[in-house]
Amino acid sequence: MSSNRASEHVQVAVIGAGQAGLSVGYCLAAQGASFLIIDANARIGDAWRRRWDSLRLFTPAKFDGLAGMPFPATSYSFPTKDEMADYAEAYARRFNLPVRTSTTFERLWRDGNRYVIDAANARITADHVVVAMSS
Repeated sequence: MSSNRASEHVQVAVIGAGQAGLSVGYCLAAQGASFLIIDANARIGDAWRRRWDSLRLFTPAKFDGLAGMPFPATSYSFPTKDEMADYAEAYARRFNLPVRTSTTFERLWRDGNRYVIDAANARITADHVVVAMSS
């Protein structure tokens, strides 16, 4: 563990800025919680952007929106992977969610009453952690 890591504390750390992590962020913001969402990708939605070009969601757009923001497409259309990626990015921007991209999660452990997350050049302590990443 490097002593050169910047350190910060939040009530809740959310690991992963996909649909689950962004949805949790929306709910935490509504509660007025201090939180941070971290994601290894350079840009919100990049996990979708890297998938095969022909990919479409298997659910119609009317079921693809997250809390507080419907998916911006015709109700019974099937969004592309890029439309889903752009929607996730727009969602985070609309609700001003504190997402830190390009932050690789390295280690998580409990230290007394707090959790400690080592991520690329940062150490984050949190009272609670939500793991919302796919792998």
